[in-house]
Amino acid sequence: MLQKFQRNYIFKAIQEVGLDPGQFDLAYSESEVRIKHRLSESYYFIGGRPGDYAVKSLVGDGGERPHQFYSWEPLISHISLWLQVLKKDLNTPDLWAELQREAVLLGAGSDELTENTPFTLDEQKEIAGRCQELATYARHTYSLSPTQMQVLDAKLDYLVKASGRLGRIDWRNAFVGAMLGFILAAALPPESARDILLTLLRAIGGLYPELPNV
Repeated sequence: MLQKFQRNYIFKAIQEVGLDPGQFDLAYSESEVRIKHRLSESYYFIGGRPGDYAVKSLVGDGGERPHQFYSWEPLISHISLWLQVLKKDLNTPDLWAELQREAVLLGAGSDELTENTPFTLDEQKEIAGRCQELATYARHTYSLSPTQMQVLDAKLDYLVKASGRLGRIDWRNAFVGAMLGFILAAALPPESARDILLTLLRAIGGLYPELPNV
């Protein structure tokens, strides 16, 4: 279906958007062409015949989309567009999936070494101090707007008060939900979000022996 120069166009189109052609598989026959990105479920399928191309494309979890093209020029332009969308999708973190992984890291599902006992008064004071340190760290490290900082302060204040009425398992889960929810709402860059999550882990690590050391 595709001649050598057309396959080379696809190769160059991949390079032009800043992706690695080595991460793609190009399978073709007389009746169809399939471009598959190896590290994702994304693909570009060309069927039909020259002069009447039937296309199906998929990027990430966006759903398959059909297209029809009657010449090579608009088809290669559309492949370039598909590659641009693919690159954007690859560079966009799945925040919910990352937060779920970090929740596991923070020990939300590991209660083998922890009982849901109340915090002592000394532990409650430690939590208040840690939350204050976290607020100060966030204020000086990240470009948070006054509104974002106000929300963060409110969540930390809630957690300080909750430490006096929740057991340590319930409080830890509330801590994870509140802080990861803030990170998601603040739409921080992935690197900043990861840094905050590790800071959170260190902040409460002394209260939970089952949490990993970072």
